[in-house]
Amino acid sequence: MIVFWVESEADKQALVQDEASQFFTTAHFNGHPSVLLRAGRIGELTRNELAEVVQDAWLSRASARRAAAWLSAHPPA
Repeated sequence: MIVFWVESEADKQALVQDEASQFFTTAHFNGHPSVLLRAGRIGELTRNELAEVVQDAWLSRASARRAAAWLSAHPPA
């Protein structure tokens, strides 16, 4: 299982409420800003989808200065 941090509860719900989504949560993670992904399902994500999830997870934990520097160097597509 892979854990990805998310920015907010709204972001978490957006990822886990879609029944077709690879992401899910469990009662253990209630109130925690993260979603889960079974490692065996990682291949169902495109490279771009996975990159976006990883980037968003990092940005949710990065300092404001580091996040701004990253976004400046890697503007959203």
